[in-house]
Amino acid sequence: MIDDRKKERETLGIMTYYHLPLTLALLAILSATSATANDGAYYASGNQIIPLQETDISVKKEVLTIKRINDDKVRVTVDYTFHNPGAEKTILMGFEADSPTGDVNGTPRDGHHPYIENFSVSFNDKKTPHKVSILVPNDKKEKELYTLEDLKKQNPIPEVEDTNDTDFYYVYHFPATFPTGDSRVIHTYDYAISGSVLTETEIEYLLTPALRWANKQIDDFTLIIDLGELQQYHISPTFFDNTDQWTTQGRVKILMQDVKNEMSLKTSRVMTVWQQKGSVTFHAKNFKPNGELSLYSNRIIYLEGVIDSKTLKTSLQERPLFYEAKLKDEFTRKVLENIPYAQRGYIFKNKELKAYFEGQPWYIPDPEYKEATLTEDEKAWLKEVRELKIGE
Repeated sequence: MIDDRKKERETLGIMTYYHLPLTLALLAILSATSATANDGAYYASGNQIIPLQETDISVKKEVLTIKRINDDKVRVTVDYTFHNPGAEKTILMGFEADSPTGDVNGTPRDGHHPYIENFSVSFNDKKTPHKVSILVPNDKKEKELYTLEDLKKQNPIPEVEDTNDTDFYYVYHFPATFPTGDSRVIHTYDYAISGSVLTETEIEYLLTPALRWANKQIDDFTLIIDLGELQQYHISPTFFDNTDQWTTQGRVKILMQDVKNEMSLKTSRVMTVWQQKGSVTFHAKNFKPNGELSLYSNRIIYLEGVIDSKTLKTSLQERPLFYEAKLKDEFTRKVLENIPYAQRGYIFKNKELKAYFEGQPWYIPDPEYKEATLTEDEKAWLKEVRELKIGE
């Protein structure tokens, strides 16, 4: 998912914050009939804070939280504990934000990235001011490292007209003075959620730049992901092997399984998360990531022809959409009508419905279920289900 040009920038020695496929928002206006460069909107993604270069200070602890804050944004909070074994030392820290790509307008806003908001850093409980520089890659030769002079230069803001692929990037940077011993750095920002015509949720977050600190690892690493209620998504096992290092909080299920990414059409082994309400947590000691966080969620494809409950694929996150569809029988209609309730954990008394939904991997029965308040979209969808005809 990370193209070669973006991979090259990982070597530059600064927190790289790529505009790759991110999460959650239903970019419903995009056409599902073509597969061009405009079929996705890549706003932003995340990365570690790293120095330009560092041989003394180590990452003692990190708690990374990725949390959905509304339909089209997520908030990243990173709580670091660094350790400086020597004398007080000041280093330049920061992260890079690549330009948006795809079906977006990448024009900078007041010299800042157009889809990043509320960027802040606190250092030992004090808010730290930062600067933003816009850098244009040198066509002749990529820099191996940014210099302080590079970052002090505020380049003229490039003129952008409804761009699909802008070739500049932003560097959010700040000086940090580390006293002897431990220091705490808390870093937060919000970014717009990206997506494509066939994948609703896509998040890329770079973990390996943490290896550029002195200890070449994170001594104690925790990742918390909370994408909201009724979410179904997949995490590639790029930095873990199985579910043993993951725990669930709330009404959540996880399972390793083979899943096809509807955008790339590739099937791979991933960890599927069915999150009715809650979160998942990854924890590791002496964490040396050999891959990045890559998360995505497929969209439900339109159903056409005759729909049969025996072959119907359902999801915790989506409701099927119909195109010139008919139903095999009345039981199939009952299954469809009860999807919004099953998604919320309703325990069925009807034996056939109970057997059907208990056979769905995403179903999480809730003994404390209370009558669901359906959304207006769900009510409109149920009306459509009840109008479907039965026929071959």
